[in-house]
Amino acid sequence: MPRPAVALRTLIAIHFVWTFLLTPIAFEPRPFSSFTVLGFGSLALIFTTVALDIAAFVLATRRPRTAGLAASIGAVLFIPAFLIDRAGLFSSESAPATIVILEAAALVTQVLILWSGYRLRTAKGS
Repeated sequence: MPRPAVALRTLIAIHFVWTFLLTPIAFEPRPFSSFTVLGFGSLALIFTTVALDIAAFVLATRRPRTAGLAASIGAVLFIPAFLIDRAGLFSSESAPATIVILEAAALVTQVLILWSGYRLRTAKGS
């Protein structure tokens, strides 16, 4: 089983891939003009998650408890953003299948990041 810091960094790297693929540069076809107020709030949550993931990635080996906390908070903040889109409240246009699949993959990755962050916070010697 990989060390908690390595597992956390790997999962964060995977989540960065999903995050990139969920942008207009990649697969997101819905225009900003179709986003609702909750949609823009969701984007703020997603950007906060990414910022916390970056902090956790950098801190994972030097300050594992802090990294675990940052990653866990980011993972929890991702959940409302996911639910808002699944409820159809993110945009006036519904999400295409590609986005739905990528968001589900991102959610699974964030749940694993939450678990990995918890393991990092509770690991002996941290």
